[in-house]
Amino acid sequence: MKWIATLLFAALLLIGVGILLNKPGEDATISSSPEALALCDEGTADMHAFRLRDAVEKLGRSLELDPSLAEASIARTLAYYRLGETDHFKAELDRADSLTSLIGDDQRRMIAQLRLGMIGKSRFFDIRDSVLTVLEKTVPENIHVLVAQASDPALSADPELQEQAWKRILNVDPNYATSYNMLGYLELNRGNYQQAIEYMQKYAFLAPEQANPHDSMGEVLMVMGRYEEAEAEFVTSVTMQPDFYHSLINLGKVYLARGQIDKGVDILEKVRSQVIGSDLEKKVDQEIINTFINSGLDDQIDRMTAMYVDRYPEDGSTCLYRGVRLAAAGNVAEGQAVMDSCLADWRTGWGYRNSPEVRLSIDSAARRYDALAADYNDPPVTRVRMWRSALTMIQDKWPFHEQWFYRYRLARALRDNGEPEAALAELTPILAVNQREPNILALAVQSHIDLGNKQAAAGLLEQLQWVVSKSDPDYYGRAKAAELAPKVARLPDRS
Repeated sequence: MKWIATLLFAALLLIGVGILLNKPGEDATISSSPEALALCDEGTADMHAFRLRDAVEKLGRSLELDPSLAEASIARTLAYYRLGETDHFKAELDRADSLTSLIGDDQRRMIAQLRLGMIGKSRFFDIRDSVLTVLEKTVPENIHVLVAQASDPALSADPELQEQAWKRILNVDPNYATSYNMLGYLELNRGNYQQAIEYMQKYAFLAPEQANPHDSMGEVLMVMGRYEEAEAEFVTSVTMQPDFYHSLINLGKVYLARGQIDKGVDILEKVRSQVIGSDLEKKVDQEIINTFINSGLDDQIDRMTAMYVDRYPEDGSTCLYRGVRLAAAGNVAEGQAVMDSCLADWRTGWGYRNSPEVRLSIDSAARRYDALAADYNDPPVTRVRMWRSALTMIQDKWPFHEQWFYRYRLARALRDNGEPEAALAELTPILAVNQREPNILALAVQSHIDLGNKQAAAGLLEQLQWVVSKSDPDYYGRAKAAELAPKVARLPDRS
């Protein structure tokens, strides 16, 4: 699910990679303290490896020894961002901006400006492109320049250019592990799952001491429905690094996907208790809500969204959840008013003005809300139209696996509208990738029942029964499978 907060977090994960190939320790003029430089290198390595608490501590000590070391402040800014600690992030960003302005050496200062210019809240954001243009001419193989090129938002719509940019980095350093990570996600988003796995394996080989390669591999396997293998990767990740919150969140998601709701929610709640007060706390709650939405667990959705609204009254997603809850209760006009207010506020923000990805996320949220409201209140023909409109907006822009929720809701509307064959056209490509989604399997079984396809219905029902056999005893999918079994049995055999 591509909720706004998740998108904004993911969009900035690339920021700041690469200091290790241009070590400040190689230039004694950067700092008069060798210990500060060493701590800066170590802390930056920890930040790239998502050992974020270690990074914050080492970079803080580096800055105590040399308060003018801008590179340490830049890396610490990024560590705080990844931890979701907004107040610390803003304070450190102000320091990094100020220290960068004071750097006397032109090239070093411009490289620091380039790194900070990738953060929208930095004072150097507006000059990022001009700085990059100069550095491309003077130091074209500098790792920061190459990473800035690969991370350019303008490339987001062109996977071929993205691939070329990350491979250019490997031409400079074949062992630059992060490139393999990014190429793996690129292939995942293209739907080339085996190629994604191969890239993640190279990433793990080059970074054997890091937890993140296992997290990345687990995410690929999770999309493919290989949940047991994904679970093993996430367990390995958190064994290597117990405070790697993203792997803990992913581990909870694996259990939720398998219908082990209590176990999954328990893990996410434990993570939540460790990150209270940070943006990660909201991310955990959003993951729980999104899983319930994907599974169609309306009673759980109502409970969790009510809790979210109470916990985060000023958060942007709260506005969206309030609108959906009102629409679900039949208060369509009131829900629409709330949603209109959300959209008006979001569209005045920096992200909407400057980021095509954020703009698409916000505009698609509007269509998604309309479609969800239609699901609760309108006839099937209207629902079909609304979900087609929502899907059309993202179809050529989002990875296929991030479209599944839209396609499932469209398929459900199509079946309710008497179009089971069209419903199957939406579901079959999903099942070709992942046969572990109970709601998609159940809807496909129902559609084949409508068409009188006993053999196909029976095969998918058997898969559904196997999937839910691993779930909690009270998981909704078990009751659904039991309900469908006699209907499939009653279908006449075809000669």
